[in-house]
Formats: sequence, structure tokens, C-alpha cells
Amino acid sequence: MSSSGRTVVLGMGNPVVSDDGVGLAVAAELKRLLAEAPVRGVDVLASTRAGFELIDMLRGYARAIIVDCIVLPDPRPGRVCRLTLDDVSGCARLVNAHEMSVGTAFRLAERMGIPMPGEAEIIAVEGGDTSTIGEGLTPAVQATVGPLAQEIYDRLKQNEPATDPLDTEDFRKRRAFYSPGIE
Repeated sequence: MSSSGRTVVLGMGNPVVSDDGVGLAVAAELKRLLAEAPVRGVDVLASTRAGFELIDMLRGYARAIIVDCIVLPDPRPGRVCRLTLDDVSGCARLVNAHEMSVGTAFRLAERMGIPMPGEAEIIAVEGGDTSTIGEGLTPAVQATVGPLAQEIYDRLKQNEPATDPLDTEDFRKRRAFYSPGIE
């Protein structure tokens, strides 16, 4: 568990597989909102990867909000699901046959003594099209991006610390694996 007091919002997905890019789009919109009115102690990252890379991106943060696409039977594109680390089955990035799941990454880091967020919230947006190769979200999923980013921003602002949490390491120089619209 970390004592940095900082919060990370991590948008995940694939920017060229239609709705799978929703986490990246939410992160980009949240970054825009934070540029207009910053919130102390918050960093926004975006990644197209999962598994071991999650440990490096999330280590040392006190809190994490992870946004990704989820595929469920009989989907309702754009519906937002709130999950825990134990609930992430079915997510394209959160669970992958070739990589470890978010929950496994947290457990592995804990066993290795790597400080991971003590609080982790997973926000999954149901995708309608996660197989078409092409940039851009379907209309129902795109309609979720702005309101969800605003909701996350409002919660971050409501819980903003009185002073900027001290960095025990330079969190601001940490790089994610996807940066268009995020830097």
C-alpha cells in the first residue's frame, strides 16, 4: 500500500479497434478538464498494454481509477459498469489470454513488496463494436465519454487534498504506452 496520497486515472484500450478505445478517450477528455481547472494530486495516464506494465504505471499511488472497455453478452453499448479487482473478467485489456489480469498484477506486486494503490476502482464501459479495425467510437459509446470524464473530474475535485501530496518519486515523469491527446 502506498503513502504518496496521489491518485492516478488510467485509461486503457486500443485506439484502432473501435469501442475498445473508450478508456483512452475518457482519459484524454479528463486530461483536458484538468488542464482547464487542475486538481491537486491527480495524474492521468493512458495505455494500450496490461499485465506487468500495470505494476510499473500504478506503483506508489494511493488510489487508482482504471477506465476500460468491457464486452458482455447482450451488450448495452455505453452502459457504465463499476467493478472491483475481482470482477474484471471479460475486459479486453483488464483480462487477456496473453497477459495477466489487473487483479493478478496487484497480487503479484503485493507479493513482491511493490506498493500498489490501496484503493482501486475499475470503470468499464460496455462496447458495441470491439472487432472493427478503425479509429473512432460508436455513437452510443462516444456519448458516454464526456459525461463519464466529467463525473470522474467532479469526484476528484470533491476529494482534492488541501495541499499537493508530496511525491516520493517523480510521478509526473512516468510514461504510459499511449500518448496522443494525453501529454
